[in-house]
Amino acid sequence: MRLDTLCFTLGFASTVANARQLVNHGHISVNNKIINIPSFQCRLNDIIRVKQKQTSIALVQKNLEIGKLYELPSHLKFDKAKLEAKVTNYCNREDIMVDLDELLVIEYYSRR
Repeated sequence: MRLDTLCFTLGFASTVANARQLVNHGHISVNNKIINIPSFQCRLNDIIRVKQKQTSIALVQKNLEIGKLYELPSHLKFDKAKLEAKVTNYCNREDIMVDLDELLVIEYYSRR
């Protein structure tokens, strides 16, 4: 639910680091407020938009054209014409692209 991760998932940027920079530079708004904190926690029904400035729109459209390697997760609704997305639900485990064994993570941190 981090803003930079959601921007990467939506295809606004080619990497998470690029998505972080996109947010840092003020190209993204949440509920019509410019957010420049990549770790901003989005909530249900938040509207994520690209700033209505030509440089922001061109940058995001270029990234959207370059790649769309994965299908959009079920917890996000994206309108490509408006360059806006809505968070409709929490993320499902099946939507995460990382092969992860959660029990190993819990075991690792329980030893500390």
